[in-house]
Amino acid sequence: MYDTEVSITNGVREILNLKGRDMKTFAKIFEIICDFSGQKIEPIELSQTRFSLSISDCPMLHVGKDVSISVKSKFCDLCCSAGASAIAGTVLDQEYTCSWDKKLIRGAGKCTTTVELGKTK
Repeated sequence: MYDTEVSITNGVREILNLKGRDMKTFAKIFEIICDFSGQKIEPIELSQTRFSLSISDCPMLHVGKDVSISVKSKFCDLCCSAGASAIAGTVLDQEYTCSWDKKLIRGAGKCTTTVELGKTK
């Protein structure tokens, strides 16, 4: 999964001729990849050091009702971690952290995902 996301990220950078290694470039690429994969997203915040977005639909939301929240949560960690790390590691030239609150799969509203620069990976 990680290698696939790195390849897609590099492809988007090449197609759009994006050279930046900053949060603005990361946000643009992240949004394009999310849109392409069918995730419904809405940017919340974009600064030089932070990008946050809300997600109102993701693949884990559609996994069967017989799958526990705990298992869905572990898959969120696996998929979100691999995807965000691949994109951030390919675009950004600084250390970063990525977090998500998993509200969507818990039925508590939209999930918020945040990437911040200058933190330990």
